[in-house]
Amino acid sequence: MPPRPRARIHTFVDENKTRGLLMAAASCPASAVSINRRTLAGLLMPGQRRIHFQKESPARQRKILAAITELDTATNLYATPRADVESRRRCLTAIVRDAARTGERLVVERDESTLDFDRQTLYHAVRIYDCVETLQYELLAPHLDPLLWIPDALVWAWAKGGEWREQVRESCTTRPV
Repeated sequence: MPPRPRARIHTFVDENKTRGLLMAAASCPASAVSINRRTLAGLLMPGQRRIHFQKESPARQRKILAAITELDTATNLYATPRADVESRRRCLTAIVRDAARTGERLVVERDESTLDFDRQTLYHAVRIYDCVETLQYELLAPHLDPLLWIPDALVWAWAKGGEWREQVRESCTTRPV
């Protein structure tokens, strides 16, 4: 039997540091990337360069979450009780671990304060999980790829709790760090 073709998955990562560190890794098949980007870009208000979920009104937040939950995506959540560098390393490494087998592209929202640390962590993680040749990673500003708005919204909703978490619960899976 010939080997199964490798799935081509793109994963987009953002974080919330409200209570510890919570990272969201939203994944979608490569074949769905373009349509998902168009859908999200269509949610922009005139003059908006990006969606920054916490800055939206509650009505817009509900509309955005409703659209996101209809997309062909799945989101893994990685939580640690502290938002320190070791926790960040553990979360990013776990994200690479989970993307290593099927991932083609990993995009982490760029944070200038952790840029060098994130690059170093991802460099080591792709070697630990033997996906140097198969998983391309990059750190991007959120306005450069609308798919970064998915983990931004979902990580905010999950961290907020209550009705917000309930709205995204079926779209999110908690994963060990």
